[in-house]
Amino acid sequence: MFLKHSFCKVSIALLGLGIPAGTLTAKSSNELPYTEPFDLAAGGTTLTRASQEGIVFANPALLPLGGAWIRWMGFQAGIMLDRDLAQSAQGGSISTTAGGDGDIVEQLFSRSLHLGQTATLSFLNQNFAVSVFDRVEVDIAGDRFGDSGMPSVNFGVEAYGGVLTSYALRPVRWFSLGMTAKHLYASEPELKIPITDQEKIRQLTENTADLKNEIAMNQGTGADVGMLFLMQGHHLDLSMGLKVEDVGGTRFTGDQAAFPQTYNVGFGLALHGSKEVLHLSLDYRDITNAYEEKTFKKVYLGARFMLRNMFGIACGLYQGIPTAGIRLDLFLFKLGITAYGRELGTYPGDRQRNMVMVYTSFGF
Repeated sequence: MFLKHSFCKVSIALLGLGIPAGTLTAKSSNELPYTEPFDLAAGGTTLTRASQEGIVFANPALLPLGGAWIRWMGFQAGIMLDRDLAQSAQGGSISTTAGGDGDIVEQLFSRSLHLGQTATLSFLNQNFAVSVFDRVEVDIAGDRFGDSGMPSVNFGVEAYGGVLTSYALRPVRWFSLGMTAKHLYASEPELKIPITDQEKIRQLTENTADLKNEIAMNQGTGADVGMLFLMQGHHLDLSMGLKVEDVGGTRFTGDQAAFPQTYNVGFGLALHGSKEVLHLSLDYRDITNAYEEKTFKKVYLGARFMLRNMFGIACGLYQGIPTAGIRLDLFLFKLGITAYGRELGTYPGDRQRNMVMVYTSFGF
């Protein structure tokens, strides 16, 4: 038995709200606010190749590539779940019976709960793109030694949404330039509750109205600039992507700290035929270390293979954690699954979460 009914309710409540509870904190990582799921399967590499609406978030200079005038127009949604939780659900071991708060807390000391959802509605052509997105992730875990030295239950949420608009041009065959303007809603609160405060734990896990009293989302407007250098051959392409993210810093209303300006570089190699392509990529994000993260969180490695433009398989390393995924691309319907991991702490293995995401999209 892993989860009690009350923790299922708080997760559903948080995801249903689409916005977090708790005290606002600053963005804590160089990670993108949204990464397209198939790109996530390829280790999160996006600067020299990105899928569908992922281009808008990754590098707008990718827009002019490809033969089709409409790159993507449609809706995509995904659900992510802790792999252990997914296996427990599949095996029918998640209990929905009532139980004591103390039992719930004790279980969270050995196993965390992490889940979330993403949704996008986008239109992209070779020069212009607009995307509306939403991403919410909830992390609930027990901490035997909290800030006060006493055990606590930590409620962490990452909530992002907004509208991004991109424009790009390709003045010469080997170079393209793009810019993205973005209006974001963002918050990364973390609420730590001592296990002695059983009443607060009970309120957060059972009463949606109490969660609404904790809501705090701030808005900010910013811009990204991207470049792509591309050397194309009959069967071999070499590329280098450069991006300045949050030019001048993206500042928010209220207590949300600004997203600092970062510099990112990526390298890609593609082997291709008429309908098949193998793309290998390496991204290095936040060159100047504005987020003060260790190197393993800034290096992304990935590989993608597309067969007949219909079936894709990807693998990579995201924050040093292996990733993998498959994707079926039909005319108006796409379906995929991605397995990946994230390190929410400061060093490898600190607060690693192993996730699986199932997603689908409708469009062309």
